[in-house]
Amino acid sequence: MKLRQNQFIPVVPVVAAMEAGLLNEIDLDITVTKGSADQLQALLAKETDLAVTAIDNLFEWTRSGADLRLIAQVERTAPLGIYAHAEFASLKDLTGRTFSVDAIANGFSLVARHLLTSAGVRVEYVEQGGARERLQALLSGEADATILAPPFDTMAENAGKRLLATVTDLMPTFPGQGLVVRADRVQSEPLTRYLRALHEAVALTESMADQAGIDMLKRHGVERGANAMWATRPRTLRVDPEGLRAITNIRESLGMLPPDVNLSALHDPAPLNIATGIER
Repeated sequence: MKLRQNQFIPVVPVVAAMEAGLLNEIDLDITVTKGSADQLQALLAKETDLAVTAIDNLFEWTRSGADLRLIAQVERTAPLGIYAHAEFASLKDLTGRTFSVDAIANGFSLVARHLLTSAGVRVEYVEQGGARERLQALLSGEADATILAPPFDTMAENAGKRLLATVTDLMPTFPGQGLVVRADRVQSEPLTRYLRALHEAVALTESMADQAGIDMLKRHGVERGANAMWATRPRTLRVDPEGLRAITNIRESLGMLPPDVNLSALHDPAPLNIATGIER
């Protein structure tokens, strides 16, 4: 049975599993998405089984009727930065300016909103899609600032844009992307084999020298941002409860915490436990 995965960018566990041949016997079809809205529609239409995405998306996706489970964390933290035109020297300089986001009510845009609000900065948020679209909005002047991850952060820097803040520095417990699965695929054998392969791949990366890991990413098409992507690779696929609390606290601080969605309750450790032999 084929596993269909929807993602924005490559992630280290999947790349390492490909490199080591751990996915050779797994029928995995990867689709690159333009934005989280497209991911949600694909999940609702059952056109995809898995999504590599911002864990926060589970709040709005669940409220939209998607029955999903968070089963793994594929980035230790989010290598995200707020980038702006060179004339802006600090977050406060963005007051009254346009800020490009994927979706204003969910995802990584919320950590940007939290950081800006905490700095006392009010901006005009404009929904423009995934990282490629946000970068283009910044480069074209449609937006004054946005939040970007590798490799798009490097592309922004190469175009003369200024890094104003990083999530890693300001919120070190904020988690990177998670692996989300449709609830009806949670107990599937292909998923178990896939998680086992990713688990083995993470173990392999632990014994790799940094330069070897960076070179591996470049061999798989990550020309820009490979250093940051490698630096934020997960040491384990297990979801960090501190990260879930950080996401929940951000929503609470923004007055956007849905009373009917519990992020911790959507985390199902069983598939990974079964794949790694902890449960049977």
